[in-house]
Amino acid sequence: MGRIPERLVREVLDKTDIVALIGGYVRLQRSGSQYKGLCPFHAEKTPSFYVTPEKGIFYCFGCQKGGDALTFLREQERLSFTEAIRELAQRAGVALEIEEEPSEDERERQALLELYERLAGTFHWFLTESPQGAAALERLHSRAIGDGIIKDFRLGYSPPDRRWLFDFLKSKSYSEAFLARSGLFSANSPGYPIFAGRLMFPISDARGRVIAFGGRILEGEGPKYLNSPDTPLFHKHDTLFALDKALPSIKKEGRVIVCEGYMDALSFHTAGVGWALAPLGTAFTANQAKILKRWVDRISFCFDADAAGLKAAERSCSIAAAVGLEPEIVLLPGGKDASEILEKEGPGTLQKTGDFTINGSEFLIRRARELFDIGTVEGKARAAAYLYPYADAMDSETKRYAFLEFAAREFGANPLSIRSDYEAAKRGGSQRGERTASRIVAAARTPDLIFMAAVVLDVGVFSELRSRVAVEDLDDLRARDLYIALEESFRADDLSVESILSRVEDESTKRFVRECAASGELSVNIELLIADGADRARRRSLERRRERLLAKMAVLDAGGGGDGVAGSDSLNDLLYEKMRLDAELETMKGERDERPRT
Repeated sequence: MGRIPERLVREVLDKTDIVALIGGYVRLQRSGSQYKGLCPFHAEKTPSFYVTPEKGIFYCFGCQKGGDALTFLREQERLSFTEAIRELAQRAGVALEIEEEPSEDERERQALLELYERLAGTFHWFLTESPQGAAALERLHSRAIGDGIIKDFRLGYSPPDRRWLFDFLKSKSYSEAFLARSGLFSANSPGYPIFAGRLMFPISDARGRVIAFGGRILEGEGPKYLNSPDTPLFHKHDTLFALDKALPSIKKEGRVIVCEGYMDALSFHTAGVGWALAPLGTAFTANQAKILKRWVDRISFCFDADAAGLKAAERSCSIAAAVGLEPEIVLLPGGKDASEILEKEGPGTLQKTGDFTINGSEFLIRRARELFDIGTVEGKARAAAYLYPYADAMDSETKRYAFLEFAAREFGANPLSIRSDYEAAKRGGSQRGERTASRIVAAARTPDLIFMAAVVLDVGVFSELRSRVAVEDLDDLRARDLYIALEESFRADDLSVESILSRVEDESTKRFVRECAASGELSVNIELLIADGADRARRRSLERRRERLLAKMAVLDAGGGGDGVAGSDSLNDLLYEKMRLDAELETMKGERDERPRT
């Protein structure tokens, strides 16, 4: 069967009475503008399951399941996407009109798969058989990557000639329009290949089908690593390098190591550690964690020991915990990465990763001790607050409070005090929406995040808001994620709540928005909340720019820059810019003072 167009899926959902649908499975009672009942997905005695018909979504505060009518039917009846959308379409009286012949999209997907498969073989030939690939092959051998791994992973080489690939594929009867959509050529320069003069890493799905490529530059200018852009086959946030090769070992051993990059994963495989894989040049994502949760309960992260690697490990621990995985951190000796260890020491060290592994809780507490002076009262408080996002991500109250108690002992603090501070942070200083707040820590309830959650729930304001507030104006990274998701949905002309949230990776952020929708805590004076949030973000951005200007002016003034013509012009430019910012800030203050309050 062909693919069902998104417009038809949206029409089916728009015409589905979600209250009537769920009411067939759950006894629902009206609660204001919502309906509530006992959750059908877990046992409970007090209703914590809410349906919000205005938004077309459901959410359970107990088990955190949420979504739209399609999600509910699939979960309740264990149906495939096609089966569920067919049933909803029949109920809603929508004719799907899907032909049995493969759709145009499906035909294009198949053509891309065939192209990538052939191209992987071509790149591999250039690496292993052509003189052009000799230097790349020697580079791999020098890093202790042998011919067996090179063959198994079908590593390759893309020649530096910028015309050969386009001309070669044209000679094989591929159209220019298809090649422009293939993810192999620059969007700005048709016929100009993304990969040239690079060591090539085929990226496969779990079934072993090549769906994209990664390339490492060998000499000259340019990014060290490049990945294929997203295509109908490939979404980098949902894909893991070497998953197809690692999967048999993951299933057999019940464990997985997530490395920083291609070479680290290949190094582990060379050492016989076949359960290693890597994200694709980006941070580890919630979708990747969900994929791995199908096969393992515990996950090890082996990242670089530099500041960026440690930050990635901190973030990954929370992402793993949020989907029910127990995180561990592999701290390789000497602060070296896996590739360097294999090259200089051989496979022995990589085969003993268990000797260098600590659990995520211990790692984060150790990091907190390094980042904050726990010898002071303020340092203890900041170290504890640093751990709140990880505590919040845990899927068990027992584990959460055991972790906080362990941290308190390590910091020499009173466990009851840390627990009390944590509970206060969860309430966010407000008694409204207490049940919602009980699942969210202070870092998750920042004014920026509440502001952007309100925009998602009153999405009609975004078309005007995006001209006033930029993503860079927001401090909270979760709020930025929501802004980016809103922007992507705006451009796709699909601003339903679930469409927006489907573009957000962080599970706690999705949960926060759904809980706000279900609890109704943002519905009172939501226009004022959004207006205040926009003003706050914009004003903060202007004030920071003003501070930077003052710092530059002070440097020029101290250096005597005002005496020369060039220096005087520069100082005057800064002065005029400061006056403009002062005027805009004053205008904003006046508008805020005149805004009616209720």
